[in-house]
Amino acid sequence: MKLVFLGTGAFGLPTLKAIQAHPQFELCGIVTGPDKPQGRGRKIAPTPIAEWAAAQSFQPVWKPARLNDPAFAAQLRDVAAGVFVVVAYRILPETVFTLADYAFNLHASLLPAYRGAAPIQRAIMAGEISTGVTTFLLQKTVDTGGILLQKETAIGPNENAGELAERLSILGAGVVMETLLRLSQGDFRPQTQDNSRASAAPKITSADRILNFEESGTTSVNRVRGLAPTPGAVALFRQKLVKILAMSDTGALTESAAGEVIEANPKSKLVVAGGGCALEVKLIQPEGKAPQTGAEFVRGYRVAEGERFETVG
Repeated sequence: MKLVFLGTGAFGLPTLKAIQAHPQFELCGIVTGPDKPQGRGRKIAPTPIAEWAAAQSFQPVWKPARLNDPAFAAQLRDVAAGVFVVVAYRILPETVFTLADYAFNLHASLLPAYRGAAPIQRAIMAGEISTGVTTFLLQKTVDTGGILLQKETAIGPNENAGELAERLSILGAGVVMETLLRLSQGDFRPQTQDNSRASAAPKITSADRILNFEESGTTSVNRVRGLAPTPGAVALFRQKLVKILAMSDTGALTESAAGEVIEANPKSKLVVAGGGCALEVKLIQPEGKAPQTGAEFVRGYRVAEGERFETVG
């Protein structure tokens, strides 16, 4: 079976590696994003997919700026792949995905739940205790095509988005391989999605990142987990922006004002009031600094009990 892989981020690497290693499948092309400025230095760098392909001396690799470019479509047509496997890539126009007999996507949720760009972050922020991965056929409306295969997994109570994404990328690779094997055997029975059960997972915005300590402790903890390690939940301390990258509910109640520091121990911990709960800030990143533990932050900034974390804006 000849196929083309389309993806950009590290989430797709386990799938790409599994495809390339399988003797039954011929990887005849990779499509990824153009090289772009990345990191603090804004140096031009390839996507993780392109970087892997270069390390393997794999060709051809296409990096189209415009997916509706006729030249790009011609390149895909020339390789005559029967299957397009899409993992964490841009929205493909119908003129592209219909060039293959089958074009399917790996999505990091149990569709129709969490359709959209940020299913992992949104599931954690919503307090879900389980999620999964889905392979489904591409069609014109995003994330709505027939479901081919799904697999569920629990979300750990302290698991953040980065940790869950890593697990789902590996789980997803297995689901993609099983999907490909079923397609090669003619075991092809897509199930129509139940739109009445659909939920949205739109791209994370700057407003989503703002911690409001008036919210319940559970809401704040889940927001932090869902946005870690990047882009990070944000608050203000001494009028400076900080990212809070790990936080837990101590289980204790408090009558202190929301955002107030109720314990500042330079040897062990930083505890803040939020939604009537005592929340331990375990990992925090001041603007322009590296992430540090709550205790390190207390020591470095000489944080005193009674000081306040405030809401951005």
